[in-house]
Amino acid sequence: MRKALVTGGLGFIGFHLVERLLSEGIEVVIIDQIPDEKKEELEEKWLRIGRNALVTLMDKRLEDVQLEKVVKDVDVIFHLAAATSSDSKWPKLAKVIENNVSLTKMLVGATPKNCKIIYASTVEVYGERPGQITERTPTNPTTAYGITKLASERLLAQECKKRGITYHILRLPTIYGPWQRSDMTYQQILLGKTDFEMDRSTLDVLYVNDCVEAFILAAGIKEKNEIFHLSSGKEGAWYEGLRLLGHDESGGSKQFKTTLSTEKITTILRFTPQVPLEKGLAKQREHVKQWQNQQRLN
Repeated sequence: MRKALVTGGLGFIGFHLVERLLSEGIEVVIIDQIPDEKKEELEEKWLRIGRNALVTLMDKRLEDVQLEKVVKDVDVIFHLAAATSSDSKWPKLAKVIENNVSLTKMLVGATPKNCKIIYASTVEVYGERPGQITERTPTNPTTAYGITKLASERLLAQECKKRGITYHILRLPTIYGPWQRSDMTYQQILLGKTDFEMDRSTLDVLYVNDCVEAFILAAGIKEKNEIFHLSSGKEGAWYEGLRLLGHDESGGSKQFKTTLSTEKITTILRFTPQVPLEKGLAKQREHVKQWQNQQRLN
């Protein structure tokens, strides 16, 4: 990989992915508009990476970019830009699906055949079910966010097949770590909120740097058009993180035992998580403190 495009590259996962790509000497183009309500945070992220000559930021909406020009010499597209689960409420569902699917179709339409697309989806596409889930488990999303992601998955597969473009879909569990979104449970707790909301998916949890490693591995494998779900490999990991933060919800909110199979990510992706919950949460806690201190000084 010589050059990559990261849509949503100043978001939570996108920022960490861009940092990793730059550290490996890979040229990166970011497409991510900086909205006023997130200006302080996103500008801080850009300050941390913007001095690197290998990175270019296009502060625009994806639909306002001349994608053919941007992607003509790109090797890999990491497509992370989409409405988040907090944006994907039921009353807005039709519009969110239209926007996310339309943007994905637009991106695939501009992608040359020698470029690979890595798409960030969610384990919410499986819905709620007991037992072990594999990538072959039938999808049955019960959340608005899961429905929007599954619609984009199907569109991506259909359009890439038509155009002969290689793609991989990564279905993500809850991702945590520095810069986690403020509407996510762990971040709410670390920010001192007492009436925090539970994440939409409590199926599993993974540290952001491990998630980024999976994206990098997916970009490098020889296999084509695979679907992987990422997993810690530990049952109840999300609830264990909650307990480590001082909140024991085990048994009450968890209705049945569900696990995500790690067979495919282990054998094909060669992926094994490296960051234990205690260490990852300590890093997130320290970042929250540093960011709060910095804001008080500004």
